[in-house]
Amino acid sequence: MRQTQGLMTAPDPHPLDRLREEAQTTTPQAVRLSLETLSAGHFALLAPQGWAAGAEEILRGAIGMERKAQMEMRIGLGADIDDLPIRKTRALAEMTLDDLLAEYREGRAMTLRVLDRLLEVAGRRDVRAWTLGEEVPPAVYILSLRDRLERLGRLVGEQRVSP
Repeated sequence: MRQTQGLMTAPDPHPLDRLREEAQTTTPQAVRLSLETLSAGHFALLAPQGWAAGAEEILRGAIGMERKAQMEMRIGLGADIDDLPIRKTRALAEMTLDDLLAEYREGRAMTLRVLDRLLEVAGRRDVRAWTLGEEVPPAVYILSLRDRLERLGRLVGEQRVSP
């Protein structure tokens, strides 16, 4: 419960409640299309110059979170993902800024490939994925993924230094 000017109000809704509501009014395909635009905007930031001193750590965190999202989807897909190989990756701590910028782009491409598979398989059978500590249907998962990618993109974008 929250307290506002001495009055008790209902607790803030769980973030998944908002996503479940939004899933009632939009389609996963529409959200998937918006991820193309979102990704293009993120990729536009990836010039090798103009980064703040903390950019490498922010990129490592963003890439790590995106890798986690891929694993969430892979777990839900089970054997339906076996023909889509796991990308061979290096430890993020070993990567230079240039390596991280390339990994960010390649990781996003893989995230979208795994997401496309999730949506395809969901058209044939029941598929669940995990987000925010709960098992959710693909229509809710893709919205959660969109929100996370938006947030991660903003963090990365904040590391750009204005000329």
